[in-house]
Amino acid sequence: MTTERPGGLAGRYYTDSEIFAAEMDRVFARSWVMVGHASEVAEPGTVITARVGDESVLVANDAGQLRAMFNVCQHRGHELVTSTTARLDRITCPYHAWTYSLDGRLLHARGEDVGEVCVPRVRLETLAGFLFVNLSAEVPGLAATAPGVQDDLLARVPDAPQRVLSARLTHEMRANWKVVVENYNECYHCPNVHKWFTSGVVAPGSYRIASGGSVIRHAAERPSQPPAWTDAGADADGAQTGDGEAAGTGEGYEAYFVWPVSAIQCYPGQVINTFRWVPLAVDRTMLIREWWFDTADLTEAQSRLVSDDWENTVAEDFGIVESVQRGVASRGYTPGPLIEDPSGVCGVHSENSVRHLQDLARASLGGAV
Repeated sequence: MTTERPGGLAGRYYTDSEIFAAEMDRVFARSWVMVGHASEVAEPGTVITARVGDESVLVANDAGQLRAMFNVCQHRGHELVTSTTARLDRITCPYHAWTYSLDGRLLHARGEDVGEVCVPRVRLETLAGFLFVNLSAEVPGLAATAPGVQDDLLARVPDAPQRVLSARLTHEMRANWKVVVENYNECYHCPNVHKWFTSGVVAPGSYRIASGGSVIRHAAERPSQPPAWTDAGADADGAQTGDGEAAGTGEGYEAYFVWPVSAIQCYPGQVINTFRWVPLAVDRTMLIREWWFDTADLTEAQSRLVSDDWENTVAEDFGIVESVQRGVASRGYTPGPLIEDPSGVCGVHSENSVRHLQDLARASLGGAV
């Protein structure tokens, strides 16, 4: 007897420019998106910019108060800050030199009286030090959207809010953003593709992915042999044998994905790293991969970890997602059945999390497409 398994999203969800345009409004303009870390704007006058869907936003430290706003001059629409980081006491538009304070109020318009003008604010909240913005004033807050994530992350890495950016790598993939985040959120392909990850970072048989609401949680035990970058003073059972960290602290792997395009990962040894994905077009996505350590300067072991991870795990997915993008655009493609574990929690032999992502996409779009 053959078991009927429902298929995935039709190919047009990954290739149709009208669907992509609808997602900019119905997904990205209404979701919490990670744009950086509080340490990047720790000093008064520091500014960072980031893309959220099809919008550019900036986050500024205004005399100790963090503020987020649209990165657009209210005169003729030029971007107010064109670099990814800046140090400013006020914001002057590069086009016609209209000048704004760091809270977005217009200070002067080249001597003309144009009345009160202010750059529209954007909601800004933090999660264990990481900065998230939301373009909508109507959706629930970050704590309600990602319940328990901050507490769990801080229990695992208490100094997460004090970490600083130590490495950033980027890569543009010729694939739809949903192809990319679906690939990230399933480990069905891990044993076949990611040999370094499944031998050096996690014990693959222990890998579990649980989906609920806007959050997908990944968890796995570390390999029997402690990863090279962790404290050599701890034995294989996590017991304290020297000056290393306390038994069981930071020994496994955990990751928290927040719909639609943000992920915070903890590698064994309290190593925090993040993924941010920026949709550029229906078939193009920018990956921003960042590492957060105690100092901005990497140790030799940390540098080797960042390089090994990029070359042996992250880059292995580039060709995969681009091949999938070509495939879902094929006239010969019909969505096949997803392999789902009846428990609802998937490992390396199931794809429940992919179904969850596709359900979130359908629900977000509603009757728009």
